[in-house]
Amino acid sequence: MRSIAEVAGVSPALVNHHFGSKQGVVKAVEEWVLTLLRSATAGDGDSTDPAEANARRAAAFDALLREQPLLRAYIRRMLLEESPEGLEWFAGIVEEGAADLRRREQTGMARPSADAQAVAAVLNVLALGPLLLPRHLAHVLGGGDGEVALRRWHEATSEILRTALYPDERSLLGPGDHEATQPL
Repeated sequence: MRSIAEVAGVSPALVNHHFGSKQGVVKAVEEWVLTLLRSATAGDGDSTDPAEANARRAAAFDALLREQPLLRAYIRRMLLEESPEGLEWFAGIVEEGAADLRRREQTGMARPSADAQAVAAVLNVLALGPLLLPRHLAHVLGGGDGEVALRRWHEATSEILRTALYPDERSLLGPGDHEATQPL
């Protein structure tokens, strides 16, 4: 509380009065971060193409992380410490993601899902992967400053989201084959 007051140029008593407690400060920061994330990644813009809308949201998320450099460390710490607040914060973004996914399903911007919450959890992990494991990804995907790795990560993620995970039966046909074969 004293550090916050010092940076803000006010007394610790004023910070305590405004937020009520240290937990109140934590809650206010959580809400501020969620507001930033919502504003950067909300909606589909003017796009009617799901892949384009996803790319727009990913670019907006990356821009937000560049504009707010402390945000990356905050989210990483919030998620990796596995505190009750971090678990609830992740649950909140997954629930918001599931609601957004259901909205996109209704507008035709996403395929219907049997378990929107699980899909939203997977999508959040995909989105947060570079934030949580930047050095690991740079190590395996290249790029000293991580930009190459991030670009490759986003391209692979877009490909996975755009296309089916498993090939359809036609892609299993060899040259000249005209009948569907059974998957291996």
